Amino acid sequence: MTTKHIFTSADGLVLRSLRGAVAANPCLKLHAPSKSVYVASQRSYHGSQPTVAVISGGGSGHEPAHAGYTGQGMLTASVSGDIFASPSAKQILHTIKLASASPPQQSSSEARTDPHIPLKDVLVIINNYTGDRLNFGLAIEKALVSMPIKIESVVVADDVSLLHSTSNLVGPRGLAGNILVCKILGAFAERGAPLASVKQLGDAVVNNLASVGVGLEHCHVPGRAPWGAGTDQGMIMGQDECEIGLGLHNEPGVTRKGMESPNAVIREMIDLIIHSKDGSGGKFLNTPKESGHSDDVILFVNNLGGMSQLEMGAVLDEILAQLDDLGIYPVRIYLSAYMTSLNAPGFSFSILNISAAHKMFRSHILSDPIDVPSKNITDLLDDSTDALAWIGVRTSWPTKGKDRLLRLAAPPAGEMSLSGHVDINSKWNLTDIPSGAVKSAITSACDAVFSVERDLTEYDTILGDGDCGETFSAGARAVLAALENGRIELNECSLGEVVRRIADVLEDSMGGTIGALFGIFFTALSAALPKEATTLASLRPEQAFETALRALGKHTPAKQGDRTLVDALAPFCAALSSGQRLEEAVEKAKYGAEQTRNMRAVLGRATYVSTSGDPESDTLPPDPGAWGVAAILTGFCHGLRTAQ
Repeated sequence: MTTKHIFTSADGLVLRSLRGAVAANPCLKLHAPSKSVYVASQRSYHGSQPTVAVISGGGSGHEPAHAGYTGQGMLTASVSGDIFASPSAKQILHTIKLASASPPQQSSSEARTDPHIPLKDVLVIINNYTGDRLNFGLAIEKALVSMPIKIESVVVADDVSLLHSTSNLVGPRGLAGNILVCKILGAFAERGAPLASVKQLGDAVVNNLASVGVGLEHCHVPGRAPWGAGTDQGMIMGQDECEIGLGLHNEPGVTRKGMESPNAVIREMIDLIIHSKDGSGGKFLNTPKESGHSDDVILFVNNLGGMSQLEMGAVLDEILAQLDDLGIYPVRIYLSAYMTSLNAPGFSFSILNISAAHKMFRSHILSDPIDVPSKNITDLLDDSTDALAWIGVRTSWPTKGKDRLLRLAAPPAGEMSLSGHVDINSKWNLTDIPSGAVKSAITSACDAVFSVERDLTEYDTILGDGDCGETFSAGARAVLAALENGRIELNECSLGEVVRRIADVLEDSMGGTIGALFGIFFTALSAALPKEATTLASLRPEQAFETALRALGKHTPAKQGDRTLVDALAPFCAALSSGQRLEEAVEKAKYGAEQTRNMRAVLGRATYVSTSGDPESDTLPPDPGAWGVAAILTGFCHGLRTAQ
């Protein structure tokens, strides 16, 4: 875990964070003594002021919860305790007063005391932790005694990982599903639903909501010792371990295990959700394979704070793939850091069975007829809100199942080319260069890249972002695959067409600057080579390489001496142009690459690396791009000569 923070102490951090949240959202105000954030806007999305205020809150450290979800159409007010600690009953009571009078007709103090200002009823959303239950409960009882309003509460207990490992008296913990509940009930109240209806819908939602989390490591609280410090080292997760059932407060997970693969971890999490039981002993979710039909569900994927968005996108993709295999197709999909655990590297996901929730809610309405806005859960999730941190689309996939998967799938690699028509009748009938020798040369060039991958990565780690070795190897692997699957066909195409196809493969497989440079060079080279030829001499490769280098110069200012791959490529092209043999030209490329050692960069990320100015202390490796080009040319030359 990382223990580095901008603020090295938690003292005053919560209040400063709340001030930041309010500064980012003009419709909010902060009552600093109670750490309460509340809506101060007068407008309504539906023409009339709602009669129910919805509040929630809890310990800090879960940002953007809950201040980030305070706004018209979601929470009317929220309250924050210290990091991972429940707010006090006094704080919560003050939040109830602010919410019941929000938006204030006068100053907040007058609105709380003037009996002529109508007050709203209040629905309180509580996460199922002992401290929260007790403090929110005490505040509710005090409010009922001192205020002329009705108050109801909904307890979120969505963590299915604890169903078989905790006392029934405690019940499951509340996880990120809390935020879904806040959005649904906040929108329902905004539409004018009475308190009884908001409470009934809340109960229907939380009874059909299941979540499970996984952590790769515990988070770190600013100013505190790392988690597990001074304890048995067995409490610290190993590099290849994870904890399934991790909570929101750094508590250990339910199960610690080795990470076999991403799909295995996610499969276990899905199984925990699908096979969790509700109060009546039935299944949480119907799947076509087990019951013949599937329920409509919401998928809610939450970053616990320390996962990269790159990985979170892949996590969502894997969850959807496994749900698709079960015949479960979410009608809404959400992905963000909704409820975090500071900087914890991990995630949770929730499934809301809206088919079951609608059924349960309708049964309440039939038994107790009241005036209820006729909107379903997806409509409420789609409703607008001023809450700054709510991230969600207002559209859904128009199709389900395999049809949706086809829309998500990328086209085959062969269909990615943007080039024009290929003349397959242009045969390559070279008498002095067998196609087998060219294949050997290309294969040898790729093998040479693999042999220097570690060096390229090391060099690029010092002066760049460390991906050069991976980028070169990705291109080499793609070229070898194209030779095997026929995308690069040596026997049926001209040499120029072969080079063009190599350019396409490299463009598809090598990202970033290097991929673009190679793509330009090889594309220009393919255009400079004739469509048909019978001898190597008639190909005039020296002219083609010079033409390609000039084309590259139109799109980059890089020249020899700038510490780029041009330092190897330019002397190679110049040597060929002057009539030198291939072996001699390759030696010039190798010498050019070696000359980049200790050279100061004027282009690319390497220009951002600071040096001391002392030549004796600033020993720099060769440019990784130039080193990679030299390796490619060396391998190509070796493979060509040994095969002839």
